[in-house]
Amino acid sequence: MGRRKLSHRLGPFLARALGPPLVRLLGATWRVRYDPPDMRERARTGSAVYAFWHGRLLMPTALFTDYGMTVMISRHADGEIIARIAERLGSRTVRGSTTRGGAAALLAMVEVLRAGGGGIFTPDGPRGPREVAQSGAVFAASRAGVPLIPVGAAARGAWELRSWDRFRIPRPFTRVAMVLGEPLHPPPGLEGDDLEAFRVRFEEGMRAANGRAERLAAGEEA
Repeated sequence: MGRRKLSHRLGPFLARALGPPLVRLLGATWRVRYDPPDMRERARTGSAVYAFWHGRLLMPTALFTDYGMTVMISRHADGEIIARIAERLGSRTVRGSTTRGGAAALLAMVEVLRAGGGGIFTPDGPRGPREVAQSGAVFAASRAGVPLIPVGAAARGAWELRSWDRFRIPRPFTRVAMVLGEPLHPPPGLEGDDLEAFRVRFEEGMRAANGRAERLAAGEEA
């Protein structure tokens, strides 16, 4: 077996075996501020679409384990590793993106939401542009008739990777802030210009929630 093929097989295996314990251990060291304080309890009740920027995904992944939510994850190679870690941490996954299998994955997510489950999107994934929302999360919430909730995540100290999303890994024992943004309620059947207008509104909500998280993590707001 060639070295490249062996690496392709070992990578997901090692991520599945070692990733979840390391993610849990790292998250346990953070000093976390939740806004509102009962954010974790709220996330357990009712069907909704929750949205995080792709580069900030490690924070909710570590802190919201075993919630049984369904995560929309790309079919790209990095998505395979993320999916295996998410599943080990108690999430379900549907696989697809704007470039591969997106339509089928969106329809699967809509069915999950209609059945009362919670859904998670990274609306700027899988390839960006960074922190620019695509319309998939809005579409799913509109078709399922559930709220769309922007979520902010920030860390006072973090390593930042040289990836397209500038993926952030909060340092051990740093201050982390998680912010539940203002819920949005997309009207049913959004499409065309109306879908785009709501996408812009959603992106503004994402920026507001993450801006609040940045200030809380930095200790600039109470």
